[in-house]
Amino acid sequence: MSISTRSSFGCSSWSSDSDVTRDSEVVKNGWASELRGRLQLFDHDVDNFIETLLPSATPFTLNDDVDDSFATYNPSPGHEVESYPDLLAGLQRLVSPFEDAKKLSFINTSGNPIQFPFGAFQAQHHHTKPNISVSMPRQTIRMPPQWQDIAMVIEAKGSAADDPFPRSGQEHQATIDQLAQSARSLVLAHGLLSAFVIGIYSTTVRLARFDHTCALVSRPFDIKTGGGARLVQKFFWHFTHPLVGATIVGADPTVMPLDAASQAWVKAQLQRVNAKNWQEHVVEVDKGRRMEVYDEKTGKCVPYLAYHVVDVNGRLFSRATMVWRAIADTRIWVNGKLVPDPSSATRVVRPQILKEAWRQVVRTAETKFYQRLDEKIPDGERHGLAKMVCGGDIGEYELQWWEETKRRRHQPLPSVPPRAGRGQSLDGSGDQPDIDSESPDDAPALGDANRASTFSSLGNAPSMLNHSPHHGPQTAENPGEVSRPDFPLPHPQHQTYSWRLVNPEFKHLERSHMRIVIDEVGRPLTEFKSTRELVTALRDAVKGHQQAWIRAGILHRDVSVGNILIIDEPSEDVPNLCGFLHDFDYSSMTSQTEEASVVTSPSEGPSSGNVLGMASGSTKEDPTDNSDRKERTGTYYFMAYGLLLTHIKRVIHDAHHDLESIYWILIWVVLRHTDCSMGTQTPSQLAKALFIYGGDLRSHRAKDGFVRDAYMRGLTVHGNEPLTSLISNFSDLVSQQHNATLAFMAGKKANALDTGKLTYEAVLEILDNALAPHITWPTNDWRRCTFFDRDVRTVGTALIDQTPEEPEPESVAIPNRGGTSASRKSRSRRGQLGQTGSLKSIGRIPSGGSSKRSRTEPGSGPNKRPRTTGNMGPPPIPQSTPSGSADSPTASASRARGFRSGPPSQPTRSSARLAAKSKSTS
Repeated sequence: MSISTRSSFGCSSWSSDSDVTRDSEVVKNGWASELRGRLQLFDHDVDNFIETLLPSATPFTLNDDVDDSFATYNPSPGHEVESYPDLLAGLQRLVSPFEDAKKLSFINTSGNPIQFPFGAFQAQHHHTKPNISVSMPRQTIRMPPQWQDIAMVIEAKGSAADDPFPRSGQEHQATIDQLAQSARSLVLAHGLLSAFVIGIYSTTVRLARFDHTCALVSRPFDIKTGGGARLVQKFFWHFTHPLVGATIVGADPTVMPLDAASQAWVKAQLQRVNAKNWQEHVVEVDKGRRMEVYDEKTGKCVPYLAYHVVDVNGRLFSRATMVWRAIADTRIWVNGKLVPDPSSATRVVRPQILKEAWRQVVRTAETKFYQRLDEKIPDGERHGLAKMVCGGDIGEYELQWWEETKRRRHQPLPSVPPRAGRGQSLDGSGDQPDIDSESPDDAPALGDANRASTFSSLGNAPSMLNHSPHHGPQTAENPGEVSRPDFPLPHPQHQTYSWRLVNPEFKHLERSHMRIVIDEVGRPLTEFKSTRELVTALRDAVKGHQQAWIRAGILHRDVSVGNILIIDEPSEDVPNLCGFLHDFDYSSMTSQTEEASVVTSPSEGPSSGNVLGMASGSTKEDPTDNSDRKERTGTYYFMAYGLLLTHIKRVIHDAHHDLESIYWILIWVVLRHTDCSMGTQTPSQLAKALFIYGGDLRSHRAKDGFVRDAYMRGLTVHGNEPLTSLISNFSDLVSQQHNATLAFMAGKKANALDTGKLTYEAVLEILDNALAPHITWPTNDWRRCTFFDRDVRTVGTALIDQTPEEPEPESVAIPNRGGTSASRKSRSRRGQLGQTGSLKSIGRIPSGGSSKRSRTEPGSGPNKRPRTTGNMGPPPIPQSTPSGSADSPTASASRARGFRSGPPSQPTRSSARLAAKSKSTS
């Protein structure tokens, strides 16, 4: 995930409004793909839905008669807006008995486009027009409406046939998209852990809960009959009386919005240290948050004031990464009130980077990679790598606490309500196989925030983080320890639990909430001041990558334009450092017992099979098992083009693939921000033809052709001979390495001149030569990009089972250095995914156990087939047999033939590997 994507958009390019409206085909297809298999029916009565998903601190005891609240509400198809006044009146009547502090207000916003929550990203995300918006308790919604004022949305349509959940079709897909987009915006605006929305179709009601892994939808009920109005009233009651927190169910109790005093304090601290461009960074400080960062090392929680969104992932069912500029909150709180701090005059805080994300539970937490780097590389020797100040996985901590509570009560862990063992997919897949406005007076007592405070994830509940599993409960052997109180919620909330409510076997699909703080603050590569600075930052990143792989056994695997930053203010300890590599979300690392081998070609680092990075047949029993690295990850545009051929032969992601990504980053930035050309082709023409998303073979051909042209004809950066020569030399290295890869795939012996050329030494040599002191570079040669840019977030991550956009050719050309070519007949492996679970449709034709698609059908990207709820396959089915393994011939054949199981564009392992890892760690 990029820490700098906003800047690469906002400062380097322009975007077309037509591409960010909700009617855009790109937008429609993207949401359809994201929602595929992620809408699940909570197949129990509505009362059970409310009790399970909205636990309330205060029992619902209202007994007034509300059955006639919607007596005058009579919507008709195409004229539903005319009936909104009656609907609003009925909704307002339901909450009229609530105490003032809990009352909600409802307004018609169907004619008011509401922009993406953060202004810097509005050009990249479409606005939405929710029919009815619901305020936060005891607040009103300002006009024009903003997501920061809205707690929930209601979509009201005129016909029961508009209920999208048991139906398919593009029209109904648009209705679902609207709900999901609103839920996404609510989560981002408030930092929610989950969001609730309501769909009303004529008088048929659906309640829905969205988190970062799926949505649970209630059974339908009628708002005018059968006690339906009372169910809606109970829903609102539970929503405004959370068991944990002070505002609404789903709000994060570790988060508070910045009040006026906090905003002023942030500005004062930034001005005091003269932080670079601080005035620009506080433009939307009113949308900032006070967040607590759980630190795994100390078992404490450190409060931070986040004031500027640097980057945000706009997808709902994803890591949902948000990156903030933040400063530590060093103020002193006593009993929820600020008190004078005598040492404040000498205490200095500086901006840092705070990143929060929802990691897949089967992935190694990013904190583990930073901890390994700290263990293996002393600070004085560290170069070109970000350093974590503090951080941890709140979800894992909370899950352990919850499990401890259940064990203490001597009860089996509740996993599924009655009859919930088999979920039903609402997209036609059948059975599922596979802040609030809390004021400082209400804030938890945190003590001296300059010292790490105790964890207060449960709002005003006493913190027990000092007695986390690291310390252990009180026992005869540990008489000084005190066990934690019981976990107060029926399920964890910082780790999603939705899939486990559908079926416990789907726990590998859950996500866990983590926050980390990075010491270095930088600007994106696309904001270089000179091309020499750009190249210097890339060289530092290569050195950092080399240290991480050779000394710590960590392979980054997602080197992209957003994951390398330029340091604005180098520290006194490393004055010559210009750039650094960060974001280890998709990294892999060797086992602690495996020693990093000292090899002649350091691009190899720890043992990885062979110089080409081809799979060498390692197994789970092998201590140097490469199963994680057989998964193809990376930001698609910057992926080594040898990895685009994994449907032909499996390739282990190796160091030279990441070094090639450095090359594609350089080309990406040069085409956008320098005066360059290749023959008669302009930068915009080159960029459009080169960076293709979604079609592996087309993307491979484009990159292969570009590399050869760049070496033979040259990409000329006008008035910049050092950069022009560097690109030519770098292109030669990439071409030679790829020739060796193709020869290996074809079963031929690679040319000795080509083998293993893309090494750390080779890449650093051409970079060092270009940056030699006697070489004269132009200054201030950055240019604004004048053509449309693409989103470069890791949501473009490609999977090893990604379907090629075009039929696989019968032969693959292997260009040799001498100009001749060799070819091999592609060995098309035939196989078929077995039926792994029965499917049960609810009102539509299921898509089948494995989402088979013709290999000539576009797989993803703007040219793919539009997906509707009727053709979306289910998420992956957990497999326990060897035949379901990702290493099995069946799985390999399915990849070769274009089968897909599971949600596309999700950077996950194959379903079998997910399930296997989940079981091995449970």
